Amino acid sequence: MAKLQLAIYYKKMLNQYLEMKKDLADFEKALADGYITEDKLVEVKEDVAKLEANYERIAFIMFKLEEPRQSKRKEKWKKQNSELFSMFNELGADVDSVEDENESLLKSMKEQLKTILENNKENKD
Repeated sequence: MAKLQLAIYYKKMLNQYLEMKKDLADFEKALADGYITEDKLVEVKEDVAKLEANYERIAFIMFKLEEPRQSKRKEKWKKQNSELFSMFNELGADVDSVEDENESLLKSMKEQLKTILENNKENKD
């Protein structure tokens, strides 16, 4: 995917993210007004979490694409984007954390599968 196509994709994701934020505020108002239950809001927030995670990952990728290669420019770029660095650090959004998260999820899946297969084997015996 070319950088321009990625930028267009990011813009769509940003618009979806902003739309989601407005919709979430409407749901919270509906809860306050008594139109929906707390359970419904929790259900909506589960979907919101997925959309937020997708947006945060693409935002981090776009951020990294703009990182200069030269060390002289990199320092200036870091100063200009200090708020974004702070936000990404709070989110744990860096290359290592994403890789660690993936490894952890894969390990968990393998452990679950192993347990399922062992239980299935015990039930057959």
